[in-house]
Amino acid sequence: MARFSIQQARGLKDLVQETVEAGTNAAEQVHQSIAKQPYAVLKRIPLIAPPARIIERFQHALTSGIYQTIRVVNQVSGTLATKALDRLEEKPEEPGQPEHDNRSLLP
Repeated sequence: MARFSIQQARGLKDLVQETVEAGTNAAEQVHQSIAKQPYAVLKRIPLIAPPARIIERFQHALTSGIYQTIRVVNQVSGTLATKALDRLEEKPEEPGQPEHDNRSLLP
């Protein structure tokens, strides 16, 4: 089996993190775009327009907050993964263990 190096793990971590970020941004954009459609209709009705605007702002803020939470979790996860990989890279060989490349994630 080919070895999976720490450098490759870092690249994979970056790729996953960038994919989650891009996917989250795209999903939020589509979500907000679709959510605007019924409000556009409701805001044309004079009696319903004022509460519809309030509800639309609330819905937009709530949705944005949820997507921002996903982004923050993605960033924190990436930071933790980086720190774990840094520790693996720094870890010295333990006595009595078979020698292997510390920079490899597989024996």
